[in-house]
Amino acid sequence: MCFRPGRPGAEELIDRERKLSRTQVWTIGAALAACLVLTACGDDEPAPETSSTPSASATAEPSDPAPSDTASALPETAADLVGTWRDDTADWTAHFAADGTFTWDFQGNVDFLTGTYTLEGGVVTFSGLDGNDLVGQVTPDGLVFDLGTLTPR
Repeated sequence: MCFRPGRPGAEELIDRERKLSRTQVWTIGAALAACLVLTACGDDEPAPETSSTPSASATAEPSDPAPSDTASALPETAADLVGTWRDDTADWTAHFAADGTFTWDFQGNVDFLTGTYTLEGGVVTFSGLDGNDLVGQVTPDGLVFDLGTLTPR
């Protein structure tokens, strides 16, 4: 067979195939390297074993006594809120006074906001002297607001 210049011949076809194969090898190699890196970054702790039978710890009696009803009772009246409540993540502290007033300390600013508060039907409302209200919900986790979740201290 005769090869004419400018037309792909057998040698050129073999070279093209070789180049394609090199690209494929590099792609596969890169994918394997990525898999190895991701595997090395995985969780070092083994996955917990699953079993259809309950474990001894699942059937054992709890070692800690159950908390008393008074410790887990949700606030129902404004008087139940009196004291200091805090959200460490937001760096926010609310001081509830017995006379229905509050003071906030916020991100290092003492007496950041003052005003009055109410608790009605599981809803806590801060009415700031600046004219703004902040409404939150009483939950088992604490007083949940958009700003954060206050828990008693």
